[in-house]
Amino acid sequence: MGPIVSVGAPARPHDLLRVREPAVVTAEGPTPSWVEPALRRTPWVVVRRGRIQAGQIPVGVRGPARSQRFPAWLAVADVTERRSPEDLWDSVENRPTPGLAYAPGRARTEAVPALAALARVAPLLASRGYCWGPGGSVGFELATAGPTASASSDLDVILRQSCRLEPDEARSLQAALVAAAAPARIDVLLETPRGGVSLTDLAAAPRQILMRTADGPRLVADPWTTDAEAGTEGGS
Repeated sequence: MGPIVSVGAPARPHDLLRVREPAVVTAEGPTPSWVEPALRRTPWVVVRRGRIQAGQIPVGVRGPARSQRFPAWLAVADVTERRSPEDLWDSVENRPTPGLAYAPGRARTEAVPALAALARVAPLLASRGYCWGPGGSVGFELATAGPTASASSDLDVILRQSCRLEPDEARSLQAALVAAAAPARIDVLLETPRGGVSLTDLAAAPRQILMRTADGPRLVADPWTTDAEAGTEGGS
């Protein structure tokens, strides 16, 4: 059996990776005391936006508190399982993908509006033919069976968009998703071939839009073309 992550099957931002053991997750500086217990309890990390360096994938570790997020690195060889946002929701059956270890029950969806909103948002996206999946705390909960989403969690949606989405279509989609998700808040990130942009930002039709790239955020005129103008610097 080949590696879970390789040159031919690279990890993408928002993918969830199961780690072989907590000790294999490394960092460039001091590691907070909560990181190892968090990984022993839930041995999953999320792929950060960045580039694989010397076989190391940029990842983020989630702790039990919302403030506990830690950037780290994971060797490709130490990935034992990978789940993308698209793997987590069955658009045909309108429910968590069969085979996952966990599906939120009624008590959980009543307590967490963002989990309940998935079932309302899914048919809307499916009817429009979008390739999508849940991210953030909702996606992490579906992948790991840990109760990471809370009553105040947003529903984060990752939408793969290889073709240009015009501002009027973005506005229509944004309005429909906000209505479907209510009372939960929804945050949609469009993943273009060049980077990620907010659906809300795109719907506003600005002259330039902030795009998250592997080399940091940039202000661009068009997220789908290659003639971007560099803007702000820093990580994403």
